[in-house]
Amino acid sequence: MKISGMNRTKTAIGSRVPLLRSFAHLSLGILLYSCSSLKQSTQAEMVQIGDVQTFDGIYKNVSEGNSGIELRSLWNQLALHDDLDTVYFERATIELRTVGKNEIKATRIQDGVEMKSLILHGKLKDNYFVSKPKRSVVPIPFIYGQIKNNQFQLWLDKEGRLHVDRLYNRWGWVFIFLAGTDNTSSYVYDRLKD
Repeated sequence: MKISGMNRTKTAIGSRVPLLRSFAHLSLGILLYSCSSLKQSTQAEMVQIGDVQTFDGIYKNVSEGNSGIELRSLWNQLALHDDLDTVYFERATIELRTVGKNEIKATRIQDGVEMKSLILHGKLKDNYFVSKPKRSVVPIPFIYGQIKNNQFQLWLDKEGRLHVDRLYNRWGWVFIFLAGTDNTSSYVYDRLKD
């Protein structure tokens, strides 16, 4: 009697394995599909960049043509925030300084006082400084899952202005229903001094 009970348990577990395997393949497929990346197209006005130090300088925190919009501030783009982090953001400037081969230190300065700093990790690729993606995954097997990808890339034009291309995509599923959004935006920030 005990042996037949164990056989039923093994059979029940054995029948779940293909289902679990299918779910794992579906989750992996969604993860790989949702890991979009920023496109590096060659811009006619782009400066050729051979070293990360080319980005060193002080820039306006407010993007060109977007004054009064805090979410589009340079600090917010570099920090990959989805919430507002700046008070009096229009008076702030952002200083970029190279601190390593693939690292840039961004410092938020307001009224001559350094307010916050952060290290931007990334790499130089085809005249762009491409940040490491900030990803998060929330899996609840068979019920719910969500994947977020947040990333930016920097490039300079011949007038010395800093361009930030930002990618934010989000994919998820509830049971077997899939949904997602991709948002890519571009902003331009004037350089105040080197």
